[in-house]
Amino acid sequence: MPCQRHRGMIVVAGLMNTFLGTSLLYSAGIIHFGLLGKYRRSPTQVSWASALFSSTFFLAGPISSSIANALSCRYAIFIGVFLNFLGFFVSSFLNSIEAVVVCYGIIAGTGQSMTYSGTVLAVGFYFHDNPSVPTGIVVFGAGIGVFVFPTLTEFLIQTYGIDGAFLLLSAVGLQVMVFNMCIPTHPLEIERKKRSKTIWMELKLIILEFRKLFSTGAYLCFCISIFCWSASLNISLIYLPQYYVSTGSSPMQAAMLMSLYGLTGCFARILIGMAASDADVDGKILYMGSYTLLGIATLSLPVLGTSFPGKVFYSTILGLYSSGVWSLLIPITMEIVGVKQMPTAFGMELLVGGVGFLLSPIAGGKIKSEGDDYSLIFIISGVVYFLAAVFELLMILTMKKSESFNERHNTEKNIDIEQHLIEGPVGKDDNNITESAQESSV
Repeated sequence: MPCQRHRGMIVVAGLMNTFLGTSLLYSAGIIHFGLLGKYRRSPTQVSWASALFSSTFFLAGPISSSIANALSCRYAIFIGVFLNFLGFFVSSFLNSIEAVVVCYGIIAGTGQSMTYSGTVLAVGFYFHDNPSVPTGIVVFGAGIGVFVFPTLTEFLIQTYGIDGAFLLLSAVGLQVMVFNMCIPTHPLEIERKKRSKTIWMELKLIILEFRKLFSTGAYLCFCISIFCWSASLNISLIYLPQYYVSTGSSPMQAAMLMSLYGLTGCFARILIGMAASDADVDGKILYMGSYTLLGIATLSLPVLGTSFPGKVFYSTILGLYSSGVWSLLIPITMEIVGVKQMPTAFGMELLVGGVGFLLSPIAGGKIKSEGDDYSLIFIISGVVYFLAAVFELLMILTMKKSESFNERHNTEKNIDIEQHLIEGPVGKDDNNITESAQESSV
């Protein structure tokens, strides 16, 4: 098929998109330090900027997927790059923390979300038959960014201040425009636009898809699991650098430890993707096991974190078992809902994760203000990681009991989905959804 020729180019462009345009999520803790130094407000007030930046990356998921559905993944990325640039650029000239919350926290966060969603969904369309490895390679770009950007951000803040860092980071994100030119619109996206002839009808289709998704027990369990690990992960990203400094490390050492988390995460994304592509390995089990082990390590952090080798160990474990799961989201989502509902489902997963990312640092700030150290924060975080594994187990059990889910080898990836959807007749479910949308618009 013609679109198959673009596969290699899609992977390379996607890797660069995630590296340059979506990696600053993991520098939120370093930027938080820089904002504290400039604005001299209470940690809770300043934490809103970093909390919103991290959470909006996820909260804007439905917006990102809706734009990808209505226009295309390529256009969603273009819009995201512009918003990311605008948010960081304007923040470099602001003197009000409230304005920074809007520009950096909301506008730039939305831009990063749209860039990430559009890139990952494009890969899902082109590699629907076996998405684990290409998704792992693409999110490997974000892993490289996690290794590079914390140290780079700390260097920029130390050298140019937080305003200069914002200005330079806005220029870095703008480079995604070049690589996005290499991502053509997939035929399935064109076919969807033909089915929904108006924006209003497209919105009706998306709403109907949301209703169908949340009537699926397995998908609900998956979303709750995503909420749990998102909440715990953002606590690590926001408070781990501060915890490392409070236990004797310098700010640069803390940044290097976070870079170590990014380095190990780079390899985890590809290795987990390669493992999940094996027909004998179930990605859902990898997902559940990762958060079980991470929960144990996080509960042990108050003991491990008293020494530098212990901090190195925890940063390594955090990178290995939290980053690799990003390679599994698209494959698991496609296994639950199929390729046609993938954009809508993925957008909702990001929204659920964003709620966790938004609430966790605020709750962590209140816990910290009532205590003398960070021990209780990370103990609670470890417990919530365990809950993520528990709900993933419930999802697996629900899928096994339901007759609507087939085994991996009998899912859509074993048929030529592109040819079936593009050239063949519209399926029964598609007719029902389209007819329902048309009736609603009358």
